[in-house]
Amino acid sequence: MGATPMRPARVVVLGGGFSGLYATLTLLKELAGSDLAEVTLVDRRNYFTFTPLLPEVAAGTLGPSHVCYPFRSLSKKGRLHFIQGEVREFDLDEHVIGIENLAIPYDYLVVALGSTPYFFGNQELESHGLTLTSVADALAIRNHVIRLFERAVVERDPIRRRQLLTIVVVGAGPSGVEIVAELHHLIRSTLLAYYPVDASEVRMLLVDGEDRILPHFARELTDAGRTQLVERGIDVKLMTRVTGAGAQHVELNAGREIIPTRTLIWTGGTVPSPVLARLPAKRTGRGTVLVDECLRLPDHPEVYVIGDGSHVMDRRHERPYPPVAPVAIRQGVRAAANIVNALEGRGGEPFEFDFTGNLVGLGGGMALVNFLGITFHGRLGWWVYRMAYLQRLVGAKNKALLVLTLGLNALFDRDISCET
Repeated sequence: MGATPMRPARVVVLGGGFSGLYATLTLLKELAGSDLAEVTLVDRRNYFTFTPLLPEVAAGTLGPSHVCYPFRSLSKKGRLHFIQGEVREFDLDEHVIGIENLAIPYDYLVVALGSTPYFFGNQELESHGLTLTSVADALAIRNHVIRLFERAVVERDPIRRRQLLTIVVVGAGPSGVEIVAELHHLIRSTLLAYYPVDASEVRMLLVDGEDRILPHFARELTDAGRTQLVERGIDVKLMTRVTGAGAQHVELNAGREIIPTRTLIWTGGTVPSPVLARLPAKRTGRGTVLVDECLRLPDHPEVYVIGDGSHVMDRRHERPYPPVAPVAIRQGVRAAANIVNALEGRGGEPFEFDFTGNLVGLGGGMALVNFLGITFHGRLGWWVYRMAYLQRLVGAKNKALLVLTLGLNALFDRDISCET
């Protein structure tokens, strides 16, 4: 599908997460100085969130200004149209997207709506679990933990006090490992210095149904990571399912063990955004949309679906690509490049991605890194981790703030003020 010669092609990107943002940035770069197309980005928030650093926002190491980048900073020179709103409907035959009270026509559409937490249909977990997908989530966790320490100081009953000081994190992927490690560092380095509570009453648990943490990492790193967590006093419970929760407890393995706690943090799984259910397209049982090797809908080649909501097969390994940020970034770049190819009369190119490595922070100046098959951890891993995220962080101001704040954190304690 192309545009008429009388006007630029209308390219609409839905969603400003990693895949949508990088699709937008690539389009702006490749079309700079050209009248081939105009680009419109739509998102329910007016800023991009650098989600890998949310655990550090939850732990008070960083703040919202470090991880948020306003989309209108991209459009201040008129290169991009931005619309804040939520998608209501797709009309693929008429090439129109419904955004609340606005209809947006398109010639090319990029659907990058991301994912939401998945609780496997368990309403108890959904009702009582704290999630970590946004800045608001991160700040809610931070305020919740500090608020419980405030209550623990005046609680005389030792049983209730231990309950207040027990934190359960579900899911031992990168998000779960990072949030439990960062909160542990917050508690040990700062909260215990200011709150007169017994450190032995603080209990932190990381729970997962698999037989190891970080299942997509090299075994050497997962073993090193688990050893680090256990040595810090974090109780790592593997081959364990969280089957229920209430306001004052978490249930493990169908009631075989009950953990008294007021804090359940859920990083146990995600599913594609429910908005994708309105897209008339074939999908998998998990809800991801089936696309061809060029990331397009087979029946509507002008529509690209990328990121956590797409099902793209890795032909070399006969498995779908995982819903992780590096894959989403490369899909955004590939989809944008294919749109530029179409505008310039060239064919699309298939999506391929080679993992160069992975990394995860462990708090306290420690991290696990696998780069091109070379694995290392500890302080060296932390420096690589910091440099990698500093390079990926969007916006010069955000990068400068990150460097400045990390320097200040080495000199001063973290902020422990709490919104009630």
